[in-house]
Amino acid sequence: MDFDCWDVNLAAGVASHASGCTIRVEGDPSNPSSVDPANFPKSMNFLDQARLLRCGVEALAAAAREGGYQPSSAANTGATVKSRTAKSLEEKARLFAENPDKPKRAVLSLKRKKTSEPETSD
Repeated sequence: MDFDCWDVNLAAGVASHASGCTIRVEGDPSNPSSVDPANFPKSMNFLDQARLLRCGVEALAAAAREGGYQPSSAANTGATVKSRTAKSLEEKARLFAENPDKPKRAVLSLKRKKTSEPETSD
């Protein structure tokens, strides 16, 4: 198997191998924030899968260097690049926080209640 036979699409951040394996990266292809491999051949052992993944990420990085890849404007402003999973989790948390039907939790208070002095009967 030729591990270096990759078709790279920098605009989409995707590399496709002749075996059907695809790798999708988020962020800078030279230093991705997320790598999502898919469709490894079923007959391929784990060592070859790891080698194929490494070669695919290297092919994306090489294509970015050769093609003069420029990070998006969000990266230039110093904004962090978030993965789809992180964005999804933040959206779920926001929806839960704004939900008026969420369960009410007991409030912990460190304030002491004023106790009235016991009345004395003469």
